[in-house]
Parts: sequence; structure tokens; C-alpha cells
Amino acid sequence: MNAPLPLFGAAPAGDKAVNTLAAARALAAQLNRSRPLDRRHVAATLTTSFGGTDAEGAWLWRDAYDAVEAALVLQLRRLAPQLGRLEDAPAEIVALLANLTALAPTHTRRSEEQVALDQFSSPPVLAAVAVAAAQVRPGDRVLEPSAGTGLIAILAEACGVELTLNEIASHRTALLEGLFPAAARVSHDAVHLKDLLPAAGSFDAAVLNPPFQHLE
Repeated sequence: MNAPLPLFGAAPAGDKAVNTLAAARALAAQLNRSRPLDRRHVAATLTTSFGGTDAEGAWLWRDAYDAVEAALVLQLRRLAPQLGRLEDAPAEIVALLANLTALAPTHTRRSEEQVALDQFSSPPVLAAVAVAAAQVRPGDRVLEPSAGTGLIAILAEACGVELTLNEIASHRTALLEGLFPAAARVSHDAVHLKDLLPAAGSFDAAVLNPPFQHLE
């Protein structure tokens, strides 16, 4: 049974996305104070949000990594005015992103779902490189075909684009709904997007983090 969340209100029982987002908000507050997210603090935050420990089966470390990435997205949104200058001051923005990333724990475990769905996290510095390479402009229609937790999308958002996010994993789709409520969101196999997405072919840019080992 989930315990009440004094900071965020009670979450619906079994709603992993709500619990993950609650943890992300608490972790983002730490990032906003430039405080490192060590594993002990992350574990304590997840235990509060999920109403139990990982040893009790209330959450997995995969959930913790998703919460950390969601926290990075929330903090990057706070920094949007600076990030929007990516094209004009790339070195400055990369340094800012590197400093932020250094506050987060590194991933040491991959789930079976990540392997099966070919999921690779996109560090904020790499996300910035992808967005800069796409040369997006304010008002551009931008597709992220494998959005994950939104670490590339948030850099594109900061540049003033109109986002469409695709993510096939149901838990991450739910996270994106909470993190990017204004974006168009779909949940298809990215291999078939050109056939399933009505707007296919009308985007100004697509931003993504290859490789996709299952593409032919």
C-alpha cells in the first residue's frame, strides 16, 4: 500500500508514473540547489514516493533512474532561457549541462525492457549536440521518434519548437504525459512511424539518439 506523500499529495495505488514523477519533483529541487543526487538520497526519495523500499519490491532501480532523468528534464525546463541560446553560445551551454549531469548518479543496470526495446539514455550534453545538429528554429515542427524520458525533447523545447513525441514503452509514455503535457504524443514502434503517423513527412526536423540496432 502506498503511503501518503506529504509534499505532493497521495498518489493512486499502483500508478508507477505518478510515483516516479513525485520522486522526480523532489529530486529536481535538489538539483536546483546544485546538490548531488547520491544513491542513498535517491533511494530514500523513491521509498517515500512509492511507499516502500526496493527490497520490499515497491520499486526497482530502473524506476530510480527514470525518476532521476525526469528530474533532469524538470531542472532543464527551469534553465530554458539559458538553453535557448544553444546556437549562439554552445560551449557555455555544454558546460552548464555537464555540470548539471555531474550531480546525477550514473546508470549501472539495464532492464530486460531496455534491451528488448533498444533503449539508450541521452545525457544532456549529447542531447544538446543532437538539437544543435538539427539546427531547429523557433516554431519548427520537431519529431522525437524515440522520446524516452524526454532528455532530447526538453532541449528542443527550450529552442521554441512544436514537439511531437513518440515512445513505445507504456511507463515512459505516461512519464512524458506528465512532463510534456503540451506536446503531441503517440506510442508506436518507431520503425513504422512513416506509415502510422499522420504528420509523417511534414516535420522540419527529427532529433534522436541512435543507434537503433533493430532497424534494417
